[in-house]
Amino acid sequence: MNNSTSQKATMKQSRQSKIIALVVIVAVVLAGALLWFYQQRKHATTNGTIPTALNFRIKFSIYSGFAPHFVALEKGYYAKEGLKVDIQPGGPGIDPLKIVLTGDADVGLASYDQILLAREKGLPLIAIGEDTTKSGVGFVSLASSGIKTPQDFIGRKVGVMPGTDKGTVYDALMAKLGIDRSKIQEIPVQFNLAVLFNGTVEVFPAFITNQPIIARDSGFEVNIIDPDKYGISPGGNVFFTSEDTLRKKRDVLEAFLRAELAAIMDSQSMNDGEVVDFVLKYNNQLKRDTEIKIWQSTKALILPKDRSIVGIMPRDKWEHTAQLFKQAGLLKNMPDLEKCYTNALVEDIHKRGF
Repeated sequence: MNNSTSQKATMKQSRQSKIIALVVIVAVVLAGALLWFYQQRKHATTNGTIPTALNFRIKFSIYSGFAPHFVALEKGYYAKEGLKVDIQPGGPGIDPLKIVLTGDADVGLASYDQILLAREKGLPLIAIGEDTTKSGVGFVSLASSGIKTPQDFIGRKVGVMPGTDKGTVYDALMAKLGIDRSKIQEIPVQFNLAVLFNGTVEVFPAFITNQPIIARDSGFEVNIIDPDKYGISPGGNVFFTSEDTLRKKRDVLEAFLRAELAAIMDSQSMNDGEVVDFVLKYNNQLKRDTEIKIWQSTKALILPKDRSIVGIMPRDKWEHTAQLFKQAGLLKNMPDLEKCYTNALVEDIHKRGF
């Protein structure tokens, strides 16, 4: 091999070596960049800058009775916990229990008795925190009707809502007072008060925090029959999830509850108009003046007041609710309450502070 050929071979080897070295350098840089990106993403997720999606299904259509949830959304309580929460309404034909059970929602709202009845059916749903302290279910009649007590229902047209907490409270009330329901004309109704106003029914199953206000603002004076006065005092609404979601997303659910508890308490000290305006952003069909009255009634009658125990579900409330519905024949047996609810998440929140 002559010198010229040898020099060319050497130069070729040198170029190849440089190319190989460049490829190695690029690979190392890319690997480092990918590692940095992964670490940054992990850090961002941990600190909430990449929010975790959570679907929350409330019981009915959006109105001021659910105001704290929208306070949590609008004032950034969820975002602070690293969550992006989608609040979806309930209403006629929408069952939050089924939606959560199928995994289409992570968490929902239901009453104490709805959870008890679901567990008796073998549905793996579990309550994880208290939203409201009492049910708020009652009955209204036009003042002109003279219907003021459950005994006055006899011989009258009474609206009923089977399959809802309004239905179960009605059943429990009738059973406790020993009222012969064969002497009552029970008529299935939906959530619209119009059937009371037009005389289709003379008694309407209502939420006493909002529907009497709607009736009066519509020009109709009403009597309120509160089951609580007759010993029917079931628990209110609870946050619930499926057992599977609780196992897989416990930290996410705890973060959600931490935001909720803060909003439940803080919303009560906010300006009423500001609270209602948050709700109106998500349902502009509502009347602001009426919703302010509803919000004032809601926080006065059913929202917890003690920050030190907010969210805790008292065992005696579960026992009382279960006993009521067993006596009414709605529950065949006393349920295993340990499977119906857990205070563990809320207790952890209180230990850490919120």
